[in-house]
Amino acid sequence: MTDPTRPVAPPPPSGYLPVPTAMVPARAMLGWMIGVFVAGIAGANVGAIAVVALGADLGDPIPFASVFACQVVGSLLVIIAYSRRSSGSLSADTGLILAGKDWWGILAGMGLQIGVAIVTLPLVELLFPDGAPSQGVADIAEDSETTVEIIAIFVSVGVLAPIIEEVLYRGMLLSWLRRFMSKWPAIIVSAAVFSGVHLLDWNARAAVPGLFLIGVVLGWAALRRGDLSLAIPLHAGVNLLAAFLIVWGPEIIEWLEEQVEELETALGVVRAILGM
Repeated sequence: MTDPTRPVAPPPPSGYLPVPTAMVPARAMLGWMIGVFVAGIAGANVGAIAVVALGADLGDPIPFASVFACQVVGSLLVIIAYSRRSSGSLSADTGLILAGKDWWGILAGMGLQIGVAIVTLPLVELLFPDGAPSQGVADIAEDSETTVEIIAIFVSVGVLAPIIEEVLYRGMLLSWLRRFMSKWPAIIVSAAVFSGVHLLDWNARAAVPGLFLIGVVLGWAALRRGDLSLAIPLHAGVNLLAAFLIVWGPEIIEWLEEQVEELETALGVVRAILGM
């Protein structure tokens, strides 16, 4: 809840996320961003230790989702602490706004994922002629079998990840960069950081070009709206489609191959009849 006794920062100039910059000096805000990132790593490590102590396999979907939840909690605690030191409002301090009217952003994000995949495919094939390496998260998602496991993966990558990543990379980083540079340079730098961080999983390197383009679109959406109300569903759509294809992609491909075979058989029968 916003503290009425705190001074209200002046509205940000056009093209900025609504972060009360007057309340948090630039150097302090940089420290908070690093804190959010480090707290996430610390939370993940704590979760991983607990999972291993319980004898579970970190490569299984449920343990993975549990560790990821611990990572989110770690980051979220620092984000809340940051907001309390600022205006006390997450929407004002980080642009965190969820609006039901922007549900279409999920579908748009799926379209964005498809478009980026098409655009970056030639580069990926050039850099990885033997096939792109498989990301750790993708391997875990592919192993999801039960309904609970699938739900856990979808909640992790399609709900929690978009919210936390948008708050950090757009709500905090992008708004901080806008203090020092114009709109598009800020968007490009934030997108580069966003995509580069994924190299912590070296197998994700093939996805970096696509993640950079996605980061540019998400940064544009955030500055266009002045909050994260559109960027979050866009990000969710990107992740949800990826998870859907990883979990059910092989089955879809097998089904399509069966349909093609049946169609070819039917066409063969038709040709035989017409040739009689």
